[in-house]
Amino acid sequence: MLDKVAETIKRYKMLADGERVCVALSGGADSVSLLYAMKELGYDVFAAHVNHNLRGEQSDRDERFCVDLCRKLGVKLFTDSVDVKGYCEKNRTSLEEGARALRYEALRSHLDGCKLCTAHNLNDCFETTLFNLVRGSGLSGLAGIPAVRDDIVRPLIEVTRSEIEQFLSERNQDYVTDSTNLEDNCSRNIIRLNVMPELERINPSLLKNYKRTMHILLCADEYLSDAAEKMLDKAFDGSAYALDVCGDEAVLNEMILKILRREKIEPSFERVDAIKKLAACGGVINIKKDVYVVCNEGKISFENRSEGSKARDFCIKTDLTAPVFTNCHEIEFTRISQFHISDYNKRELKYLIDPDKLSGDVFVRSYCGNEKIRLLGKGFSQTVKKLLASTPPSRRKDVIVMADEHGAFYVQGFGVDERAACGESTVSAIRPDIK
Repeated sequence: MLDKVAETIKRYKMLADGERVCVALSGGADSVSLLYAMKELGYDVFAAHVNHNLRGEQSDRDERFCVDLCRKLGVKLFTDSVDVKGYCEKNRTSLEEGARALRYEALRSHLDGCKLCTAHNLNDCFETTLFNLVRGSGLSGLAGIPAVRDDIVRPLIEVTRSEIEQFLSERNQDYVTDSTNLEDNCSRNIIRLNVMPELERINPSLLKNYKRTMHILLCADEYLSDAAEKMLDKAFDGSAYALDVCGDEAVLNEMILKILRREKIEPSFERVDAIKKLAACGGVINIKKDVYVVCNEGKISFENRSEGSKARDFCIKTDLTAPVFTNCHEIEFTRISQFHISDYNKRELKYLIDPDKLSGDVFVRSYCGNEKIRLLGKGFSQTVKKLLASTPPSRRKDVIVMADEHGAFYVQGFGVDERAACGESTVSAIRPDIK
């Protein structure tokens, strides 16, 4: 195993010879073998252990084991105790996410410019690939766990779990086992305990073959990532991203994934597709909580908007053909090319627009308080503000208003202005479908 670890470190240019490193030590087989391997390979090693306080006595047992092991090996050890449950309650996140955040925060506090070695192995990598495949992932997700990421290196990434156990057996070194890893009550454990054994039964060379595939995927991902990074430099002007600089869909997808990570938003296929659609059609979409993506003149930007704030105002130019996205609506325009007024009743006519009666540029926007509209069939003008009197103030900015150079001609839920309404002379009509 030592030769394989040394080769992995060299292949991925993880560390210089004898470099000082911190080993993330949980007490499990993987991290214990990593500590031994890095020490035997001549690196200046110290360790750090994080007690998550999630498993009662087991958590304390693991900490004691790490203390005793490091004393035995003459390795300096830092220990931290964190309140995962309290953190998760405060930040409304899962135990897994909270534990990870606190763990890496604690571990990094001891680095002082050193690299952090974590004990992810080939089995972990394959399990991650399967997990990402099931939930939906891009190329980087299918490549598994990266061997190097920022200040984190993973020297065991090409070592199997069986090789790790054999390595420890040869040194008569025991380790602790997290009992929760033996329960098939979460996705990763189901993959580890149930799926992996079945796949290995089908093909005993599963991990060997996966290792080759992983290298191919990593190379492809690196190439695509570099191409996307170069495009991103061209696309970003300091405040917004021009996605039309990229004509390659694969690179564009990777660009958007990078943008989402830059904006601290969890990437997903749905979010990538939504942003691509937005860039093509224009508008505003709510991408996460109070975070909105705004498309203006082909460029997208991100805004943080609180409920009811004036920042919810929007104004989107439209040709009444392509869909429009606002803060909370998607608008599709259905064109009726052969319009006959006799085919429609009064209620239907209220929501049909004659595009030939409009003047200048057309915009989908939020309302302006005192602008007036003369709704079809009313016989008098009134302010949009009065129309919306029964709408809660916090929701008024979400109401769709359409306007041309003469002002508002359509209000969501109320209909069309007389001047833009369909009549006997109307040749074609447009029906806005607001979702």
